[in-house]
Amino acid sequence: MKKLFAIIIAISAGLCISCSKDDVAGNQKKIEFKATTEPATKTALDGKKVVWQNGDQITIVDAASNVGVYSTTSTTSHADFTFESGTEATTPDYKAYYPATLYNSGTPTLPATQNYEDGNISGSPMYAESSTESLAFKNICGIIRLNVSTTQTGKKVRKIILSANQGMSGAISNAATLASDGYVAEVSGTASITLDCGESGVEIGSTAKPFYIAVPANTYTGLEITVEATDGLSQTRTLKSDKSVSVGRNKITDITLAFNDYLLVIDLTESNDAITIPAGVNAKLIGSNKNRNVIIEGGGSVVYLEDATMWKMTIKGDATIDQTGTNTIYNGDDQIAIEIKEGSTVTFRGDGTFNLNSYYCTGAIICENENADIIVEGGTLNLVAGVGTVSAIRTGNLTITGGTISAWCENYIGIYATKDVKISGGNVTASGDAQGIYVNGGDLLISGGTVAAEQRRNSTFWGGPEALVAGIVVNTKDGAGSLGGNLTISGGTVNAIGHIGPGIGSSWHRSGWSYPSWTKSIVISGGTVTASTEQSGFGAIFYSGAFATTKCEAITITDGITSLKLIQGATAEKMFGSGDVTATFTVDGKNMSGYLTDPSSADWTFDHIQRTVSTTVNENDTWTFTKK
Repeated sequence: MKKLFAIIIAISAGLCISCSKDDVAGNQKKIEFKATTEPATKTALDGKKVVWQNGDQITIVDAASNVGVYSTTSTTSHADFTFESGTEATTPDYKAYYPATLYNSGTPTLPATQNYEDGNISGSPMYAESSTESLAFKNICGIIRLNVSTTQTGKKVRKIILSANQGMSGAISNAATLASDGYVAEVSGTASITLDCGESGVEIGSTAKPFYIAVPANTYTGLEITVEATDGLSQTRTLKSDKSVSVGRNKITDITLAFNDYLLVIDLTESNDAITIPAGVNAKLIGSNKNRNVIIEGGGSVVYLEDATMWKMTIKGDATIDQTGTNTIYNGDDQIAIEIKEGSTVTFRGDGTFNLNSYYCTGAIICENENADIIVEGGTLNLVAGVGTVSAIRTGNLTITGGTISAWCENYIGIYATKDVKISGGNVTASGDAQGIYVNGGDLLISGGTVAAEQRRNSTFWGGPEALVAGIVVNTKDGAGSLGGNLTISGGTVNAIGHIGPGIGSSWHRSGWSYPSWTKSIVISGGTVTASTEQSGFGAIFYSGAFATTKCEAITITDGITSLKLIQGATAEKMFGSGDVTATFTVDGKNMSGYLTDPSSADWTFDHIQRTVSTTVNENDTWTFTKK
């Protein structure tokens, strides 16, 4: 009996021991971590209290390298986190990461994508270290609050992308020392960050809408912000190179952006259908498709070209063409490369190249009724008007302040304008069988840049006694035959080359179909100027036309010029004009109309005063104006 009682006691004792172990294990599973946060993260950010959200998860790593994921159902500023998966953390000290994915299998990493939350920030990275179950989380990033507005209705933001010369996402390079580094996370590289606003997007309007994005505390240069809408349009803004944006840990940095300049990301290879870019909408064209037409409605649109090839471009209103890389409009027969509708102003800029080829048509860039304006600020325009064309470029006003424009026409005119041509910078090369540059209805004003205008030697149709062919011609300004335009060169470098005509010509007339017209005045007051001819009967500068009424009224040369060279080649006889010298010809204020044989009274020296016909065909004589 005693033996049986002892056995029962032993069994009971064993059962008690077993229950005690289960209780201990059960108590370990019930260990809870209590978490708090500091202001500005996990908050509505509109003055409300800091709160956790039901379903929030953290990763806790203990001193024994146990890694567990803990979650909460709390919606208060102090949350209880209980074990959910992995291995329970039971051995102090503890390191904790929020969100749980921040731990990233032992390589703490700032995520490349964050999710939009209305008036709040979702999953802003936080970190805590503790020797107890109480975790005081601190932000390891700062916040950019992007305030976005628009004048359009129904516009919804799909995503926002931030990038800079400094990294905004990726592995945390100082993860092991976050606490001692003041909880400031650092990342290397230049990885960007994306705020995902969901498929349905977030609507914006005239009142700015805040979007919160967590980024490492840093001073950012080269900051670029791209806002993409649900309709596929986007806008990209880039901080100026001499500016920066500083973001502090646990601080909010405000940036305001008006989403009004949309960018439509068009791949020309997707189909052969014509593309229409709506008025006021910016677009970027990429890819190569020789069968695709592009129609730009205007309205101030900016069209970015990046290594794009297309069949034709039609511009119906004010627009800017911005080139990057090498772009091409390839035309076979009977197609204008770029057609600009009447009343438009089109600006070309950028640092890329635009190659335009046309055949059996009016030309490469043609303005409707010569009544649209072209501005060249940058980039390179290579205009080739081949067989059967009239002009490489045909416009109203033409303003060139930078970039490079090369206008080559196989048949007639390189650059043709019916209003003013103003060149103050850049590089201009114009070549045609009839004229290099022909201004018919305005003035030609050259104040800077480099200009080379050539009338080539192989013209046949345009040759003859009633057709003047020239490198540069400025004709009627206020109607055919009524009043001549003015040629003024005040700076830059100009080389006007005439082969079977003059370098600089002052009149134009062809019996039966064109009115007599002329250059009213030629003023050379600055820059370096060279004019040449190879043809008998013309001068390097030609001032008189076929009729007594069609002649230049004044040729003025002042001492502001750096150099003026008049070159006679082949059988050319004169430096100036044809027939009697009746224009008022002055050099530095001295009247030279009589071809004075002794100009010593002037402040200039001359190699030649009057040309004598040379018996050597290939001999070139140069009249060079140089200051004493």
